[in-house]
Amino acid sequence: MNPNWFGIVCTVVVFLAFFVSYVLAGRLSEGTRAVWTGLLVLLALPGASFAGYYAHLVDVPAWYYEFRSWQRIESALILIGVAGGFLASFFSAIPRILVLLIVSALVSVPFVKPFLGPLPEGSLQDQWQGDICLQSTYSTCGAASAATILRHHGITVSESALAREAYSYQGGTEVWYLARALRKRNLEATMHVTTDLPHRFQAHSLPAIVGVRFGHTGHFIAVLSRNDEQFHIGDPLRGSEVLELGELEQRYKFTGFWMEVHSSHPMR
Repeated sequence: MNPNWFGIVCTVVVFLAFFVSYVLAGRLSEGTRAVWTGLLVLLALPGASFAGYYAHLVDVPAWYYEFRSWQRIESALILIGVAGGFLASFFSAIPRILVLLIVSALVSVPFVKPFLGPLPEGSLQDQWQGDICLQSTYSTCGAASAATILRHHGITVSESALAREAYSYQGGTEVWYLARALRKRNLEATMHVTTDLPHRFQAHSLPAIVGVRFGHTGHFIAVLSRNDEQFHIGDPLRGSEVLELGELEQRYKFTGFWMEVHSSHPMR
């Protein structure tokens, strides 16, 4: 099991913040309390978006992936507790409980999946085909692709280590955690969402971790380099391949998401 322990700690703090802010709000006049409540609800929206993401109601822009990849951004959830406490101060007992339940849902959804669907113990085998990491579970294509990208940059890290750092679970691996793991190793990870893949890939924008689909199933591959119309692919399911542009378009349905990964200190 690979839980986000910092996120869990922030969740506990949220409940403390809820009850403390509820008590403090009760000491303010109703007008002042209303102003503060409105302001705090606005400030809580970024944290509330963490749970909203999983509804998949809108296309996610690149800036949101970047936002979620910020270190310690989980602390933004605490404002949900503060806003919830102020909001609850306007209601009687039963509506107050409803506010608390809504707060509980908003702050727990982003971190509950590793508990509900943990990777089976001993399932990560760290298999390599040359310099391409092969995924050892159905849901660790992201961690395996990141391991391949790191090896491409001369850094060897196991699939299992990246799966732990990126909180992989049976449903997959979230890209913002992969970006953190890559940046931790002095690489620059920049996320994009575009509609012109794979034509957008140029030699200077590779290597990259790229989102594709097989039917309704999401998958990550590593696109390592491009030479004219040929692409070197590291697919965690297949290994190393060189595909023509037409073959690449025929095999994969691109989601539009890709994360280019470069050294922070390029050689001069």
